[in-house]
Amino acid sequence: MSTETYSARTSEEYLKTRIDFKTEAYRRKGERYRWSYLITAATAAIAAAAVPVLINLDGVSPLVPTLLSLLVTILVSVEGIFHLREHWKNYDLMKSFLRQEACLFQAQAGVYRDKDAHEAFVLLVERVEDGISKERAQTIEMRTARTNDQQTPRDRDSRSSSTANQQVEDTD
Repeated sequence: MSTETYSARTSEEYLKTRIDFKTEAYRRKGERYRWSYLITAATAAIAAAAVPVLINLDGVSPLVPTLLSLLVTILVSVEGIFHLREHWKNYDLMKSFLRQEACLFQAQAGVYRDKDAHEAFVLLVERVEDGISKERAQTIEMRTARTNDQQTPRDRDSRSSSTANQQVEDTD
């Protein structure tokens, strides 16, 4: 689609320039993350399954299973850092949400039932923009959140000590 900005002047313009555009963008992103996740997960699973077999085969250099184990570790780490599966699911849910809102609005069904055209359009814009805003916040949170593996010893120690302090307070 074009790089022009979206318009909320009329429902037709909004559906075309915002909802259709964002639906397609979420579809593309979802597909990219879906394939990235599937390739990463499948490769890691196959490599992990091959390691014990290769260790027990005569004539296989010990370097081969070692390198496969390293590959598995790297792939699992990449998934833990980039959250490929979670992004895929979020983008797919947003695509479905936008399609559903557009269908309900166009059919004057659901929350759009018994509303005049302007009131239904304002409600559509509010719901869609709220959904997009929440998705952005979730994506930012997911991209910046530390997993347990990424925490520094100081982060873990502070959490452990606060948990221990809480347990002491609970027993008092």
